[in-house]
Amino acid sequence: MYKIQKIMIITSAVIALFVGVSVNAQQQQQDIEKNTIVTFKQVMQGLLSETKMITQGIILEDFSLVESAAEGIINHPKPAMSQRKKLMKALAAKVATFKGFDEVVHGGAIKIKQAAEDQNMVVIVAEYQKLIMGCQSCHTTFKDALTIALQ
Repeated sequence: MYKIQKIMIITSAVIALFVGVSVNAQQQQQDIEKNTIVTFKQVMQGLLSETKMITQGIILEDFSLVESAAEGIINHPKPAMSQRKKLMKALAAKVATFKGFDEVVHGGAIKIKQAAEDQNMVVIVAEYQKLIMGCQSCHTTFKDALTIALQ
């Protein structure tokens, strides 16, 4: 019981963080779909929107919303080739680290989607925490350098 309470407290803190910043997920996806060339920033904004939808799904216990948002993370669009070349150049020897963070997030989304299909909120919350840590670790490690490289 204590473990579940601890998970819920941590999740509540993370949710409070995301609820404080409001982005309309559908609008973000429509904006991306309108553009034939997707920027890295648009991809990140789309991932943020999907992550917020997972948060909403957790709060509302809406498994279909969680599943749909996880699917959006799993199948997010790739940045344009010109953007990817700039990213690879900026990452240099740290490409493997970047890909490792990407795998944490992608793999977490796959597990969240499966847990939503199984209607298993405990697994959703546990995997969601890992996904958020993957996002935050990547941002801490790479955001500044990549922001400069993509200007």
